[in-house]
Amino acid sequence: KAIDKKALKVPVIDITFKEFKNGKLKIISFYAKEARGLMARYIIDTNAKSIDDLKKFNYDNYQFDGKLSEKNHLVFTR
Repeated sequence: KAIDKKALKVPVIDITFKEFKNGKLKIISFYAKEARGLMARYIIDTNAKSIDDLKKFNYDNYQFDGKLSEKNHLVFTR
């Protein structure tokens, strides 16, 4: 990892993007990379400032999944 999260003095939010494929949720690296870029665009476009703002992300049919998510780990599925 590029950043030592424990050394930071602020909470870090991890975000995972998953796809339904063959009836199962999977992380597909190509789509996850694209989704990270979409999330960055969303943050800029909407001036997102909070976790609740991030949960509203809906670009490219992704939706926040509250059942799979935890306090500092947001999961988006499509």
